[in-house]
Amino acid sequence: MKTILILIISTIAIFATPHSSIETSVAHGVELFKAGKFDQSYQALIPYAKDGNPRAQFTIGLLYDMGSMRMTDKSRAVEWYRKAAQQGLADAQYDMGVMFSKGEGIYKDMDEAREWYLKAAKQHHGYAMYNLGVIYERGYSVDSNTTKAIEWYRGSIDQGIAKAAYNLANIFYRGRGVAVDLTKAFEFYRQASELGHTKSQFHLAWMYEHGKGTEIDIAKATHWYREASLGGHLDAMWNYSLLLKRSGETSESRFWGHRSKTLKQKVQ
Repeated sequence: MKTILILIISTIAIFATPHSSIETSVAHGVELFKAGKFDQSYQALIPYAKDGNPRAQFTIGLLYDMGSMRMTDKSRAVEWYRKAAQQGLADAQYDMGVMFSKGEGIYKDMDEAREWYLKAAKQHHGYAMYNLGVIYERGYSVDSNTTKAIEWYRGSIDQGIAKAAYNLANIFYRGRGVAVDLTKAFEFYRQASELGHTKSQFHLAWMYEHGKGTEIDIAKATHWYREASLGGHLDAMWNYSLLLKRSGETSESRFWGHRSKTLKQKVQ
């Protein structure tokens, strides 16, 4: 019995090791890509991509898509993305949607883009859900449908995509296809702000300052204006300087007021 058990364990090890080795090698190639070592990444991954490994295929697509100027070939990027996408890799399906929506490396076709986004979204790909929200909100190749847009944005928020919360806040703030609801707008600006979205932080601060969708809370308004200012939002810098001046912090108020004016002049 002991001998049989040893043989079974040895057999499992023999069959498990190659797969484990392949995944380790592919992961190493992916890390090389992330480190900007594009030639090394290509050499490490191309054998596995040719053998059908979807993560290797996807990363080879990335290398052709955005690896380096010398390597850029959008058509070949699409070729490798498609191989990985057809095997069900959500990241590749999403990028196929992007390539079709932009017409990069392939003809522009929003219907095809939507189909690929949908495949990725069914696997809970946050950015695919976000792009579907945009498609239905703005009516790209489909009739505008706020209900579907809201549904996809909500799914995207669940995956931590700040832009989805921001767009959803704007829908309720401006009444785009729905009744204006400042309470809901405030809540979605808050969610986006906590995910680090600078524009949402500015809007949230303004709502706290003026009591729109929530009670007036100058301390929280000051906090979020500061966060947005640190993120480079020029109007937030100016509003932050005004609140600081009101609270007697004149030195820091002058700093942010001057910074806002200087940066706006550069933009103009």
